[in-house]
Amino acid sequence: MPRILLALGIGLCGYYGTEWYEMPRYSQADIDASVELNLQLDLQRRGALLQPDEAGMDRLRTMIREEVEADINRDLKRVQTRFGVGLIALVVGISHLVFQRMLKAQK
Repeated sequence: MPRILLALGIGLCGYYGTEWYEMPRYSQADIDASVELNLQLDLQRRGALLQPDEAGMDRLRTMIREEVEADINRDLKRVQTRFGVGLIALVVGISHLVFQRMLKAQK
């Protein structure tokens, strides 16, 4: 059992550590560009008769920014959580192996 946890921990940490390392780093300019692009797409979908006023544009822009940032954070948290599960499995596996060795040494 401890060897399985150890292997699982190494596998999860390796896989999700690599995924975390390779995740794109978004600058504020990248987020701003995404917000403006999504805003323009939303405005085109609405048509000419349903265009918001200036206050409505600001609210829509804020809402889109929150959605974009939430998507980025959701992806990051998913990878970090799975990496953390791998670390826990790794620690439990190592601890179990050490405990077994200590018991054998006492006999």
